[in-house]
Amino acid sequence: MQIICFCIPQKNIHMNKILFAALSVSLLLSCHGTEKNSATIKVSGEGKIRIKPDLIIMSINVNFVQPRMADAVRQSQLTADSVVAILSRFGHQNDIKTSSISANKEYDYNGNRRVFQGYKAEQSIDFVLRDISRFTDLTAKLLATKINGISQVQFGHSKSDSLFRESDLLAYDDAQKSARKLCERANVKLGKLVYLTNTGESETGEYMYSNMGNISTFNKAYGGEGFKVSPEVLVFSRKVISEYEISD
Repeated sequence: MQIICFCIPQKNIHMNKILFAALSVSLLLSCHGTEKNSATIKVSGEGKIRIKPDLIIMSINVNFVQPRMADAVRQSQLTADSVVAILSRFGHQNDIKTSSISANKEYDYNGNRRVFQGYKAEQSIDFVLRDISRFTDLTAKLLATKINGISQVQFGHSKSDSLFRESDLLAYDDAQKSARKLCERANVKLGKLVYLTNTGESETGEYMYSNMGNISTFNKAYGGEGFKVSPEVLVFSRKVISEYEISD
């Protein structure tokens, strides 16, 4: 590109500014005119995999209220130890996570007056059961202890990472198929991929969960029987957006 210099008398300052601005716009348009603007098509795709869960996670709750804090802590620890002993027969130690015992003053309300009840010590034990068929037997044994309940009972799958990756591929194939059909209908040619993004990742951590609910110790009245489960089918879903070049 050739650069042209103009010499303009200083007395016509206003005209200098106009000519300089016109020259700048002309050079800018000349540079941008050499760029090629490609037409594109943007499509979305979705991939889903449906599968039965192969594990259950749960949280076992233990708490006691006693006049003396030491007694509340001792009972909580004894019960937690008995729970861990049971869980060890249904899974590996890596599947058991025990929280520290916390102890605080416990109050109740009598009208508008707060009444001290004692000291409350509580603890929770998280467990992953990798054999769903043993859930009934496990809950029966847990409800025979002095636990307060089983909360956050959820179904999951141990291979969720690979299932999500497979869903990504299915979503990409779906988007590409849509792009080809649209180009065929519009009588244009589908070119190379210029943009791809995943928009549907589910924040579920290591597993994909389906919540079952909580089990209260009130159910101990039913002869100490365990709970049966009918797990729902899990859906691993991902979405992508793809953009392709198109030409006549």
